[in-house]
Amino acid sequence: MMIGIAVAALLLCTESVQAQSRVVQREPERRDQRLIQKEDPRRSRILKEEPVIKPVRPPKPVDVEVIRSFKRESFDSNRLRMADMIFSTGGLMTTTQIREITLIFDFDSNRIKFLKKAYLNCIDRANFYKVLSALEFSSSREKIIDYVMDCRRDELRNGDGYYRVSQSDMNDIIKALKGMTFDSTRKKMGSMIVYGTLFTSRQIADMAKTFEFESNRYDFLVKAIDNCVDLQNYYQAVNTLRYSSDRNKLMKAVANNAR
Repeated sequence: MMIGIAVAALLLCTESVQAQSRVVQREPERRDQRLIQKEDPRRSRILKEEPVIKPVRPPKPVDVEVIRSFKRESFDSNRLRMADMIFSTGGLMTTTQIREITLIFDFDSNRIKFLKKAYLNCIDRANFYKVLSALEFSSSREKIIDYVMDCRRDELRNGDGYYRVSQSDMNDIIKALKGMTFDSTRKKMGSMIVYGTLFTSRQIADMAKTFEFESNRYDFLVKAIDNCVDLQNYYQAVNTLRYSSDRNKLMKAVANNAR
């Protein structure tokens, strides 16, 4: 009897130990599952919060339809509002588009306002001189020239590179310079064109020949020294001056710049 009770007690103890061992073995498994359930949502949120890298696309001008849109407007005030809408939303224009739109405006005062907005959103700023012919008065052209020069100074201060002009562009530049009514405006326009742009001595000489007065030609050639890529050939520009006194002064200026 006693032996039977002892055997039964021993069996109960053995089952209890086995049950506890099974509980101990299952608990870590349940704990791991809880950890995984807590980590998964956090991991998915982290993946969702990673920044999306968008591809860099080259700037593109607005569609040609933009010209018709400006023509549909009857008043300059509405045209200026349309320009604000286009430029504030990242719209860009070429100088050709800007010039065509400028001609649509009724008054030079509003043309000036538009051109100041347009320059900052122009794709080919080196060609901005082309828009000047769309202005009616020389005083209006000089205001735009002064504005562009100020903007270009800031651009160069901020590390923007110099523009380069190909020989094929020179025909347009010479035509634009010759199209100016007054030599004083031509002088300002020439300064705007060469500022922040690189030219050869031959190109600078060709621009200098468009000036009527020796004094304006000399002043232009002095300003163009810093923008010449081949100063050793600057004699080509020097030879456009009529008077030996002016040639001597220019040669000294070139020599001092090279030191």
